[in-house]
Amino acid sequence: MPKTSLHMKILLWGWAVLLCALLLTFWFYYGTVSEELTASSRQNTSRLLNYVRWKISHSPVSPGTPAFQNEITELGSQLDVRITYIKQGRVLADSNVEASRLPELDDHSNRSEVIAAESSETGKDIRYSKTLQTRMLYVAKSIGDNGEFIRLALPYSIIGERLDRVMIHFSVLLAMLAVGSAILLIFIGKRTTSAVQEVSATAQAIGEGDYSKRIRIIPGGEYKLMAKSINTMAKKIQGHIRIIEDQRNQLDAMFENMTEGIMVLDPQGKIESVNKSMTELVPNTQEFVGRVPLEVLTRHEIQDAVDKVLKHGSDNNSDSLIVDLADGRSMNVTICSYADYKNRRKLILVFHDISEMRRMEKILRDFVSNASHQLRTPLTSIKGYSETLIDNPPQDKKILTSFLGTILDNANHMSKVITSMFALTRSEYSGKKLRTKPTDLQKCIALSMANLQSLAENKNISLSKSEIPQIKITGTSEGLVQIFDNLIENAIKYAPENTGVMVQAEADHEFAIIRIVDEGPGIAAADKERIFERFFKLDENAVGHGSSGLGLALCRSLARNFNGDIWVESPVDAITGTGSSFCVKLPVAAEQAYESAKDSQQGDYL
Repeated sequence: MPKTSLHMKILLWGWAVLLCALLLTFWFYYGTVSEELTASSRQNTSRLLNYVRWKISHSPVSPGTPAFQNEITELGSQLDVRITYIKQGRVLADSNVEASRLPELDDHSNRSEVIAAESSETGKDIRYSKTLQTRMLYVAKSIGDNGEFIRLALPYSIIGERLDRVMIHFSVLLAMLAVGSAILLIFIGKRTTSAVQEVSATAQAIGEGDYSKRIRIIPGGEYKLMAKSINTMAKKIQGHIRIIEDQRNQLDAMFENMTEGIMVLDPQGKIESVNKSMTELVPNTQEFVGRVPLEVLTRHEIQDAVDKVLKHGSDNNSDSLIVDLADGRSMNVTICSYADYKNRRKLILVFHDISEMRRMEKILRDFVSNASHQLRTPLTSIKGYSETLIDNPPQDKKILTSFLGTILDNANHMSKVITSMFALTRSEYSGKKLRTKPTDLQKCIALSMANLQSLAENKNISLSKSEIPQIKITGTSEGLVQIFDNLIENAIKYAPENTGVMVQAEADHEFAIIRIVDEGPGIAAADKERIFERFFKLDENAVGHGSSGLGLALCRSLARNFNGDIWVESPVDAITGTGSSFCVKLPVAAEQAYESAKDSQQGDYL
């Protein structure tokens, strides 16, 4: 059973007070009526007593005679009262007692009304009469000085009946008022309780987060202002919560989708939460929630910086440092502090992976260094020979021709380096913006072989090719020829004299793989990736051969621009450990792939 509400308790107490007030009123009224009725009866009895006294005093019959008894009896019957004549305590006549029983009556001199009448002429008393077996109102009055008294007695039941009627009427009225007030209080209590319950339910719903809840029905007008205030409060809270939720969702989206790793620390410097990028940067970071950063990052520099910010408080709200992790990555870590809703200091660590940036910086430094080296060496040679020709020109034409030839070779080398640098930069810049089109593979390979035929003949190297598929490759003629030129030229350059260079090709519906195979010394496993870096050369004396160290880097850049790839397989001959095979994977043009698939299906059908 639900507990009685506060309003219902108040109404019950009010009802109880009302009943008490009504009962007190009834008690006072009943006492007053009782006293008035008793006083009125006494007054009436006193008037009757005076009349009886006058009547007896003028009666010719002497007291104590049968005639006097008859007269008293007749008079009591007419007045409807009991008349008793007492002389010196002995009853001489009584209207309600037979004459034969008069001697049996008790001595009445000790009756309270008689005693009172003896002292003050008139006495009154209410008591139970053994003779008449009922309560009586007695009024006595003295007659003369011989101890004679006349006494009248009225049944007190007459007054009791009137008081009983008053009691009944007032009880009925009290019951009606009690029931009516109870019904009214219950009705008001239910309406009030319903209003309070609705207000309470709405407040509870708002407290639990249901800010759309409103008080729609207010039974009592006294709650209208409160309901309006609560509805206004709920509306404003709902608006604020929506703004907060939007901001929180924005922050959550930013927090989870940032490329930088985020780590939030509690006031004790322990990990409270991390975002998705942080778990990608440092796997299993989520498992270290509740621990210090040193346990997951194993870098004391970060822990020292965190402790420093927490220790110095507002004097040092942020810090930044660069650390190198054990796996070789470099991180730029920014530490900033903020105060939560309890004004406790918390920290946010932002991890930005700068490994690629530092790698690019290193590549740039290496590029500048290598480019400077590549240009300084031939430039020094050109300058030296030019100064010699100016200061001390040789007389021998052969020496002069040799000097001029050296200057020309170095100038050509410088031109080739600069041209290759421009070509590589242009290839990397164009990237995906490069406009490709279906290009005939056979023509590109044939053109490259024709371009380098004379170079191969100078070293007595046979340049040949296997059967090249009649397909079209996605790319550009200029780019494909440049790839094949570089690869075939390198193969001729590093292949021994009196050997051969073979161009092979195979294709399926999606890709074509072209291989340039030579019989050179081969490439070590450690150098298979490095040979595609800028300015990397296996032969430190490649300047003499006119090598720029950019050819293979340019080939990789062009192949990837065409959505392909390039790699090297070496050695070709596992017994001798010699030979290299440079493989270029290029996508087959879409229309070519469709025709090839169609031909394949027709062949399967036939």
